[in-house]
Amino acid sequence: MNKLLLLLLLLALLVFSNTFGQVQKTFFVEGVKSVEYVTVNFCVNDEAKINEVTIVADKTTYENEYNIEQLRQYLLGVQYYPESKLKNNCYDSTFEFINSSYEKKSLNKDECNTCKKFRTGLYEYKHVLYKDTKIKRKRKVQREIGKEDKQIYYIKWLSGCIYVLTYKRMTEPRLKHLIGKEIHVEIIDILDDGNYVYRSKANFQEKTDYGIIKKVK
Repeated sequence: MNKLLLLLLLLALLVFSNTFGQVQKTFFVEGVKSVEYVTVNFCVNDEAKINEVTIVADKTTYENEYNIEQLRQYLLGVQYYPESKLKNNCYDSTFEFINSSYEKKSLNKDECNTCKKFRTGLYEYKHVLYKDTKIKRKRKVQREIGKEDKQIYYIKWLSGCIYVLTYKRMTEPRLKHLIGKEIHVEIIDILDDGNYVYRSKANFQEKTDYGIIKKVK
């Protein structure tokens, strides 16, 4: 097993708590072309211990069976706090396996200039959880339309490969507090198929996100 993956998996266990959102879900590994996903369904018993982990095949793109089994076995060793509200229920969780070079990668000036073609058009997320979301990008506005919701952002390009999304409007009431908040996005790779890999960081959370966006038109 990749030593880096082993280390990160061990760290993941340290941050497990009775708050599901605190789980480490991102792992930088070798042998991954860009970004791949593993979705599991895990069940927590009455003793607040994960006692069952099942791979959700239709929401999994990562093909390294050994690493997937290592992830499953580590999850089976997770013990939540006794008062955890997760007890006696099952949940889906998606883990990201990312090319290790992407953690600090940036494009050079010439590569950034080629990203200008991404300033407008129709796009899709290459993410197992957001594959039905359509992105319509114009010069100053980006709309993201899902099956049940829609979000509208102002988009401002700081360079050929860096842009800022500012929440303008959304249909979900629970997200209204995000209006005016920003997401800083950097294109860090352009793949052979024309899709691009991004790294993003919102100004209202600590987590850094990675993903792939496909240009449809």
